[in-house]
Amino acid sequence: GRQTAGRGRLGRRFVSPEGGLYLSLLASPPEGGGPEAVTLLSAVAVCRAIEEMTPLKTRIKWVNDIFVGNKKVSGILAERIEAGVIVGIGVNLQTPPGGFPPEAGIAGALDVPADANALAGRIAALIFKGLEAPNDPAILSEYRQRMFLTGQRVSYQEAGREYRGLVLGVSPDGGLIVSRDGEERVLRSGEVTVGSHLVSRLE
Repeated sequence: GRQTAGRGRLGRRFVSPEGGLYLSLLASPPEGGGPEAVTLLSAVAVCRAIEEMTPLKTRIKWVNDIFVGNKKVSGILAERIEAGVIVGIGVNLQTPPGGFPPEAGIAGALDVPADANALAGRIAALIFKGLEAPNDPAILSEYRQRMFLTGQRVSYQEAGREYRGLVLGVSPDGGLIVSRDGEERVLRSGEVTVGSHLVSRLE
């Protein structure tokens, strides 16, 4: 129902107020895969579960955030440990009284009737089902269809310099494919912005 010390990417605080859904799963990634593959699968699973159980439509903000409209309603963090990959998922079910704190940024909530236990069970079932067929091309295809940076011009940092490029899509291992000066590059670190808006910060 809540977290007292929720953590996001790069050690940032993940705001976890009462009324949200917070769960962690231990996943066995496909051979040769890792947190990136589990992140892609989990993002698709969260989108599917929300759309099955509510009238809402979801999109993915690369790499690991789920949006409804222009608000972030869910975040995902996958980390490798000795036993496999821990995937932590937070879903904002209802806007807390008084709204989200300023540090939550563009956080939003489903704000429609949704049973937390049923949603948690459906998310977990979809993730574990997906791990049974880790090479199913439908997962990557759906992730790419839902990811809303494709076709946008972005600024990004690489080796301490800033560049501009056109987002072409997502690579099979979760990198952002960008075209710059006629050459394709796969980004796996740095910051990505559209205009002045930071859309992704990678480890």
